[in-house]
Amino acid sequence: MGKLYLGVILKDYGKRLYTIYMKDASNSIQKGLINETLDFVKSDFLPGILNFGRWKALSLRSLRAMNRRAKLGFLWVIMSATVFVVAVSLVYSLVFNIDVDVLLPYIATGYITWALIMSALTSMPILFTTYAAYITQKNLPLTVYVTANAFEKMVVFIAQSLVILVTCCVFKTGVSLALLILPISLTLIFLTAIGASFFIGVAAVRYRDLGQVVNSSILIIFLLTPIIWKPEFSGKRALIVELNPIYHFIHIIRAPILEHEIPLMSLLVASGICLSFFLLGFVVMAAYRHRIVFWL
Repeated sequence: MGKLYLGVILKDYGKRLYTIYMKDASNSIQKGLINETLDFVKSDFLPGILNFGRWKALSLRSLRAMNRRAKLGFLWVIMSATVFVVAVSLVYSLVFNIDVDVLLPYIATGYITWALIMSALTSMPILFTTYAAYITQKNLPLTVYVTANAFEKMVVFIAQSLVILVTCCVFKTGVSLALLILPISLTLIFLTAIGASFFIGVAAVRYRDLGQVVNSSILIIFLLTPIIWKPEFSGKRALIVELNPIYHFIHIIRAPILEHEIPLMSLLVASGICLSFFLLGFVVMAAYRHRIVFWL
């Protein structure tokens, strides 16, 4: 009887010790992760994002390399977008029996914004491998390369925005004070691209198949997003549109231009996604940024 009682006491004591140990270990891991994240922000993120001259030079060098030896150079970026917008607008205006003066500005704003998001998304898995030569030879904050990649996509978007400007002028979509929200919308997309690149970039360096998953998903996302079709076409399945995060990022650009209104709900959703990616990206970079050079 005494041995049984002693066994119960020892078992209970062991459980208490295990619980205390696990709590201490959990608290230690949390404190360590918080300290690592703060260290990343101080030593990498802030110095990198404030180094405007460095990441601007990297992005412009990449753009020059992309158009090297091309006769029309950067004009191809604008011409390809123009051809797609005009061709699709003419076809869909006949299919859906919609006036082209209504559909063309709609597709122009949607497609140009989609092109920005798509190019940023597809470049994230290969971001660090693209700059592998710099990362292995230069002691620069990794944020420099992430910001350079996002800025490069923004430069292309600004050039292609000429298609939106011309379309709106030709079809007289009008001007309103809601256009003043566009800098905030573009800043949200820019920051979200940086935050998402931290997470997807690190994950794709470690697991290379992630790049194939992203590339395979692009067409599906394009078809599910109201870029060349309007949300009202979804009918009773409107929830598909509302739950699509890409739609909200397109809507914060499209609504001020065409509908002359500030899309508060889409701005809130986009802000939430941006903040979530930054928090997740900071944690991932804090934990694994020192391993990236060995994974390249």
